[in-house]
Amino acid sequence: MVNVRNVRGGDGLADIRAEVDDILESVIENTRQATEDFFESYGENPDPKILSAWIEPRAWREIDYVFLLNEQIRRYGMQFSRKHITLLAKQSFQEAEHYEMVGEVIESLGGTVPKSVPAQAKPWSDFLWDCLERHPLAAIAAWNVSETSASGSFEPTFKAGEKFGFDAVVKVYKKIAIDEKFHVGLGVQILSDYAKTDHDREEILRAMRGMRDLAWKTFTPASVKANI
Repeated sequence: MVNVRNVRGGDGLADIRAEVDDILESVIENTRQATEDFFESYGENPDPKILSAWIEPRAWREIDYVFLLNEQIRRYGMQFSRKHITLLAKQSFQEAEHYEMVGEVIESLGGTVPKSVPAQAKPWSDFLWDCLERHPLAAIAAWNVSETSASGSFEPTFKAGEKFGFDAVVKVYKKIAIDEKFHVGLGVQILSDYAKTDHDREEILRAMRGMRDLAWKTFTPASVKANI
């Protein structure tokens, strides 16, 4: 994933940089471990429908990001530079592409593409939208942690793909991994540029801490078993 310490931007996160880095690093590790645990469990019963159930929350996250990013722009876009409005819109388009690509994979595995929030993803979605209501930067902070978290799933997924032979999943995830370097970097840049006050930074940390505690959970074997 992108090295968020080297992302260009302002100094708005300077006073909380150490905690931000700790949150991002911990959520990557939590998701990596959850993903490894899932594929270890999957190896005991490598059923395509189980893999599909694991991927389905990912599909919802992609389309929920589309809704969220467009609402972010509608509500708060005029507080940002034209450049950042354009880049947020670019991210929204890429998330829509991801929803389509992930959806095709789910259908190829015999699953159903979600058109409403899956039960295992609802706490994540509810928190994300709550952040949008609270502060112009809070939802960006929350989805930045969530996107960073997802990057922890990539390498275990690629290794499992080689082992179990689900090449289509790996192909899609590799395309998503490229795009998410841009998404993660953009989020950190916007937070760094527009965080101006202690209140801004308090809301950013609240959003990041909350998402850190939620983002990795849909990657676990228990989450999948509860919803098959």
